[in-house]
Amino acid sequence: MIIEEVIAEKLSQQKISPTNTHLPEKALLKVSDVCEIFQISKPTLYEWLRQEKLKSFKVHSRRYFTRTDIDDLIAGRMQA
Repeated sequence: MIIEEVIAEKLSQQKISPTNTHLPEKALLKVSDVCEIFQISKPTLYEWLRQEKLKSFKVHSRRYFTRTDIDDLIAGRMQA
């Protein structure tokens, strides 16, 4: 399933609107946060990263995502 379909499916299942995403109120999200938001596994998230569907950055051994990037992806403003 392509990323756009997964996002659309999860949004419809959870009744999440792009303007009311229920994301944690923090600027940086951990891998576990993003997996929970999209209800996907870590291997799926890492595959999205490998395909450059999401942006992230590392601090030491930890990977983080910006809240704005995730908001943009949900709202359809990022190339997914």
